[in-house]
Amino acid sequence: MATALTFPMCVATLNVRGLRNVRRQWQLRHVLEQYNIDVAAVQETKISSASDANLAIEIFRDYDVYISQARGASAGCFLLVRKLLNPTLMSLHVDGEGRLICCDLSFHSHAWRFVCVYAPSKVNDRKDFFLSLASLLNTHRNLIVLGDFNCVCDARDHSYITNRYDASAALLQQVMNDKNLIDVGAHAPSSVRFTHFQGVSHARLDRVYVSVNLWSHIHNYAVKPIFFTDHCLVAVSWGPQKFRKVPPNWELWKLNVQLLREECFVKIVNELLREVTQCRQLPIFAQWEMFKEKVKYEAIGISCELTQRKNAEKRYLYDLLHKLHAFESQEPGLYVDEINSVRAQIQKHDTEIYRGAMIRSRVTRFTDEEPTKTALGDEKRYALSKQILQIESDGYICTETCQIRAAFEEYYKNLFTAAELQDEYEEKADHFIALVPPLQEDDRLSVDGPITREEIRFAITTLQKNKTPGPDGLSGEFYIKFQDLLIPFLEQLFKEAYERGELPPSFYQGHTTLIPKSTDTEALKKVNGYRPISLCNVDYKIFAKLLTNRLQTVITKCVGDHQTCGIRGRSIQTNIHIARSVLECIDGSMDQVALLQIDLAKAFDKVQHAFLFRLLRHLQLGDVLYNGISLCYKKCTTRLIVNRTLSDIIELNSSVRQGCPLSPLLFAIYLEPLCLSVLLNRSIRGYRYEAEEIKVLAYADDIAFFCIDKPSVQEAVNITLRFCEIAGASINFDKSRGFWLGMWAQTPAVFSNIHWNASPMKYLGVPLDNYRNSGPHWTSAITAIRRKVSAWHGRDLSIFSRVKACNIFLASKLVYVLQVLHCSRVHIQAFHRIFACFIWCSSWEPMRRDNLFLPLEKGGLSLAHLFVRQLVLRFFYLKDVRHPFLLAVLRNRLSYHLPFLYVTTSVARESQLWGFLKEIVDTVNFLKARFTLQYLYNIDRTSLTAALVNNLFPEPVYRQPYLLFSGQDVLFRVRRMCVSPAAKTFFFKLHTATLPVKAWLNEKAIYVPWTVNCRLCNQPETIEHCFIHCRDAFYFWDILKRTIRKDLPITAHGIRFLPFKKSLTNNTPYDLFMLLGLYSLWKSRMIDRHAEPPRSTRSVFREEAAQVRSVVETFEPVPEWLTLLDACVCLPDF
Repeated sequence: MATALTFPMCVATLNVRGLRNVRRQWQLRHVLEQYNIDVAAVQETKISSASDANLAIEIFRDYDVYISQARGASAGCFLLVRKLLNPTLMSLHVDGEGRLICCDLSFHSHAWRFVCVYAPSKVNDRKDFFLSLASLLNTHRNLIVLGDFNCVCDARDHSYITNRYDASAALLQQVMNDKNLIDVGAHAPSSVRFTHFQGVSHARLDRVYVSVNLWSHIHNYAVKPIFFTDHCLVAVSWGPQKFRKVPPNWELWKLNVQLLREECFVKIVNELLREVTQCRQLPIFAQWEMFKEKVKYEAIGISCELTQRKNAEKRYLYDLLHKLHAFESQEPGLYVDEINSVRAQIQKHDTEIYRGAMIRSRVTRFTDEEPTKTALGDEKRYALSKQILQIESDGYICTETCQIRAAFEEYYKNLFTAAELQDEYEEKADHFIALVPPLQEDDRLSVDGPITREEIRFAITTLQKNKTPGPDGLSGEFYIKFQDLLIPFLEQLFKEAYERGELPPSFYQGHTTLIPKSTDTEALKKVNGYRPISLCNVDYKIFAKLLTNRLQTVITKCVGDHQTCGIRGRSIQTNIHIARSVLECIDGSMDQVALLQIDLAKAFDKVQHAFLFRLLRHLQLGDVLYNGISLCYKKCTTRLIVNRTLSDIIELNSSVRQGCPLSPLLFAIYLEPLCLSVLLNRSIRGYRYEAEEIKVLAYADDIAFFCIDKPSVQEAVNITLRFCEIAGASINFDKSRGFWLGMWAQTPAVFSNIHWNASPMKYLGVPLDNYRNSGPHWTSAITAIRRKVSAWHGRDLSIFSRVKACNIFLASKLVYVLQVLHCSRVHIQAFHRIFACFIWCSSWEPMRRDNLFLPLEKGGLSLAHLFVRQLVLRFFYLKDVRHPFLLAVLRNRLSYHLPFLYVTTSVARESQLWGFLKEIVDTVNFLKARFTLQYLYNIDRTSLTAALVNNLFPEPVYRQPYLLFSGQDVLFRVRRMCVSPAAKTFFFKLHTATLPVKAWLNEKAIYVPWTVNCRLCNQPETIEHCFIHCRDAFYFWDILKRTIRKDLPITAHGIRFLPFKKSLTNNTPYDLFMLLGLYSLWKSRMIDRHAEPPRSTRSVFREEAAQVRSVVETFEPVPEWLTLLDACVCLPDF
């Protein structure tokens, strides 16, 4: 078949040695972008589940990804084809072992067959594999076979001569000759001959075979060392060379917070600020706008210079790595340490890029480890929020960015348009507004003083970090850094704004980012499947926070206790406790109740400014608050961010912007007339318990009505409809739901246009249908958490960060429901089992689980203990409850069981308790048996939690011999060290005597092959032997002591507690050096135990020290002990 390739194309193969790690996936993506790879064959992904595969696909969203899943812990292949080629899939063949992908594609008027190969390691298995491969090579298409063949067909492709005959290699050579396929690497020159470097055994295992007709069009063959794998990238290019460069989009520029550490940038900003404060020729608004533009200009210039410098350093390191591999190809084993040192430096650059990407994506991260959300499974939502591929508009599916942007623009222009005022609008609006009491004179005067510098400082210091800024690109960190110079100027700026009746022009500008409401692909094809979040400029946020802080002091005088969102001192848990208590009171009685949950469609976006400001005038908030809020919403505009492009300007004539600090309080005020209309309406009968009545609860736009008859339900819906008509809101009847509970004669499925159930539903995320028997909920939660945790395996997290992940992402979500629903100890133990297995990365636990719950200073990991949390939550609910309805329920139901806490005028009646209330009584009795009531009622939550942990869990066995020794804070210090996650995990196992030395394995009845003795010394391999008495350890510690000129305590206590104290004259972290030494000794021992190519302790230590040095170099100021790290990187041999 004659082929004329007039288009550029690059194909490559790479064995990644594992791709389950999210960071490794990003690293691979950067490699593909760096070398402009169009088709990539990736081997040894070790991805065996569909969930892991789907997450990886989202990261490689510029490619069509074809997958052969791994079986077990090995194999697995990806074939990635760039979407810009516009390929058409003709056929696909995938084997069942994760070793082969055969893909027929058509693009650029050519027919192609790509075969991704990952051959087995055993000779006989390879022979069978190559025989099956031969049948796929019979084709008239342009054929490219690439991958890891795990054998060599030429003696020159191996670093040492062997007499062993490999029958599979001969078979492979015969197959390729029969099919007229050419091994590109055998005929094309390359300075790096081998593609796999392991110890001193190197080989050209990764190859690309092409059909004869493609050979003449090849213009480049390259072998590129990759720092995160011991295989090289093998790339072949056809056609003219290509250069892809995406032009920068300065409209979406954001300040790189790293610039705030650059002395030159800080100096320039200080000079600009001084110029602005001294300039009197221009109006203050113009000065401020000019200042921000100059900062942006200077930041871009310095960033470009620093980027060029970093890129030059990175290119130097990659070139050096390539040269070292070329030298290593000629003299195997001579440059291994140098290669590892350069790899560590590249790793440091990669870490900076990775973290920077996560920070720019508004993702928080662990200290010196992976970002939390992205690292632990939120990649899909993140990817969907960055790229919208399809949107339905007028019955058609739009795929072009301009069409997608136009569809969103049209939708939000209509949404943010102010509704026309109806006849008699003022009279109807005043009917609702008059129900809200205005502020008293004293309250108004308390919030009506001039803005002070202290208020501005407080607003700046409470700004959240790592948040995406608005259109001007200046982040909260910028204002925090220069607050001393900015505060006086901002004071004058705000004063001028009040005098002129308007804010600076940039205050009114904003961007709106679209966040997916779900991961449902069909829902995300609708423009209303995304939640608009406003990105306001930080100077605007500072002004809005000033107003918010003032409004917080009087908001409780304007908004009743039925609304709990955004109001200081109120909690969402109050609403849920009330709803649950109503249901519990209905049980066993002849009462009935209907709980109606109203959903307001686009509630925040449909707030009509005419109604809102009419209500604010009625409240008589004072000139500062009212005029300030008016300034914030006077003439706001926004531009939508769609696929990293900006829409046209959209005027915000309605809405309270989600992302503005004022929005929660303004919406609470906006909704208050509706709540009071229901509360004060005598036609609506709420649920009454003793003298207390519950009619309405609200958390932001989540509104719940409690009615005891159907006319009340009908009236509540009618009032809501009348309110919506005046205020611009609308009821979403499809999402609004209700349920009947109690002795209803009839329970219609549809009533007042609302769908109803005969059993409770979720309320504010809590399954009220399980308020009687919570077992099914917790059982399903166990399954969900086990599934989530299984997706986290393979993440590069230390044992400390795994505990942090459990506390933040698992325990916190469980505790949210645990606060209001009872939970048995059986389920709690099941959750603890999942936590422990995830923390240990094992299906079994190597030590007593209770030790994990101890604080760090006592040798534990501070893992959240759900039963202790349950005790504290139940007691503080009893202690802190203030709502009259909840107090009445507790007094009536618990007075018999807790007579020492509740005194009633009537005789307390005995009643059988169950569920939540029974847990409260059990908690009080449990705590009273251990602490006095006086102590309990004068302690805070944190202190009680710590007291319970200390009371319930004994001192761990591994700590008992050293209780009187120094260094008890060792786990605190290790957790904060800038060492690899693996080193931190290693030390915790060493400290807790769970390190898998042979003697320990033998004690646990785990099979140890051959002998429990050390291979070097023929003595039992214990912890003390490995790190103190072994010959390797003895010589290593001697050299290290001489190198850093410090006598290290190499004793049983010393290696477990690293007992060093810093002083004002010497703050050298010798514990860090000792930890690196311990980890290096263990890592080299494990390399030997696992029969990997041998590496000396010195080699491992130098590599670890180089990685730490590359991090310490970024410290400000650079510590004096950096020279010790330089010496460690050059540690002499022994």
